Amino acid sequence: MSTGCWLWKRQLHKLWISGGLLLLPLLAAAQNPAVVVRLERDPVQWKLWVTVPHLWNLAALPSGLPRWYAEALCESDTPRLYPVSTAIATVPAWEFLLCIDRSETATLSASALRALLSALVRELRPNDRLVIIQYRYTAESLCAVSGSELSPSALDTIPIVPPAGVAAPLHIVQGALEYCRQNPSQRPRAIFLLTESADHASFLTTADEVARTAQNLRIPILVLHCGMLGYRSFWRTLAIRTGGVYTWLSTAEPSLVIQKLVWTLRGLQTHYELSFPAPQPCKFLQLRLQAKELEATTSLLLEEPTIVEPLAKRYTICLFEAGDTTIAPLYEPSLRDLAYWLRAHPEDTIELIGHSSQHEASRDPARLGLHRAQAVRQRLLQLGAAPAQIRIRSEGNQQPQFYFEQRLAHQRANQRLEFRWLRPSELPYEILLGTEPSEEKARRTVELWQQRGYSAYYEPILQRGEPLYRIKLWGFATLQQARHTASLLRRRHALPARPW
Repeated sequence: MSTGCWLWKRQLHKLWISGGLLLLPLLAAAQNPAVVVRLERDPVQWKLWVTVPHLWNLAALPSGLPRWYAEALCESDTPRLYPVSTAIATVPAWEFLLCIDRSETATLSASALRALLSALVRELRPNDRLVIIQYRYTAESLCAVSGSELSPSALDTIPIVPPAGVAAPLHIVQGALEYCRQNPSQRPRAIFLLTESADHASFLTTADEVARTAQNLRIPILVLHCGMLGYRSFWRTLAIRTGGVYTWLSTAEPSLVIQKLVWTLRGLQTHYELSFPAPQPCKFLQLRLQAKELEATTSLLLEEPTIVEPLAKRYTICLFEAGDTTIAPLYEPSLRDLAYWLRAHPEDTIELIGHSSQHEASRDPARLGLHRAQAVRQRLLQLGAAPAQIRIRSEGNQQPQFYFEQRLAHQRANQRLEFRWLRPSELPYEILLGTEPSEEKARRTVELWQQRGYSAYYEPILQRGEPLYRIKLWGFATLQQARHTASLLRRRHALPARPW
């Protein structure tokens, strides 16, 4: 086995998010469940790559090709059968780029990660290549493994990055795509993204940019999303728009992670290639594939996505030790990137928001959060940002990412510094109307303000350990607009309305 390490230079872009079709695999009841590993769509024809376990041993293939059937059900319409063209395809060589989340909330242990890498390396054929990227905000370890020389001891030389810091998977995938663009290869390429966290740190790129780059390079992105953090529709859309697939596991249980990745890798190597006429467009489409000779079946539910993003998106750029305001060197790259952007775009302004954990309740959480925001502001000024570009405030421990802090990683994730853009185009300013003691009352209050013609929502917070629900109006492009509306509300409704 030959190994090598390399780095790429990440391009900085300002981007936006758009949608695509989502693919949700449903449970299959057949004895031999099929696994979809690619979905290529155009207005005339769809092409699916489907693998089943018997394909992994070519000697066990039945004589002749099995007859696959595709049944499409569009909302309340009657099912339609589509003729399927079937072929067995083997891709002789691949370059797989495996991006592995090693941020603070990653749960895969070093031994589990080595077992995963060992299982994947055993699947490599002589001409295959596996690039292993362990990432946080940046790529912390990058090594390439060739299948031409297999030596178990070579894996021992690959360092396992311990969990720490924040994750920026979109930055990492975009960097991997830029590497592919700058280094053409005769091998087809696929990107595997193993993530256990939400992407709260990729503030210089978006899913739309990543998807368009992958489409142009014809590189599928296959996402294995483990755990409850992050928006599933976000990752599904990214995968399907690039011709890949999305898989979700409730936890990063090592044996399941290994099984899913190995099956997908095998499916890309050898698969049934099914082609059939593109179904008629509809909002919800259920597609059922079946091969009776193989007792194999799979069902796909496709729908137009609605990517749920926060009303004012926040990015986490720094975590802190308990009771501390010192910025660890780990976060210097993200601070330098942010300062670089602010220097290059003097019209942009940001708001830094400091947070603390429930374990820091005895330390005046609001003051601690403010001191963290002040520390980051000072560092950004040292890096060249202008004072007028940076506002600060503190949430204390009222807006935790993890309410119960069952692990030390959860506590550290709450001890964070976030920022948001204050761009008029993003309607960043809001009005705080007050709080409600229950979610039901908060929902009724929001409905009341919506009936009055305002854009309203509620958000849960903790106050002295008890849940409350803030009522907010949103959609104000400037602070002046928010102040003017808040003043009117105070006079008309006797509310303690204030800009936020």
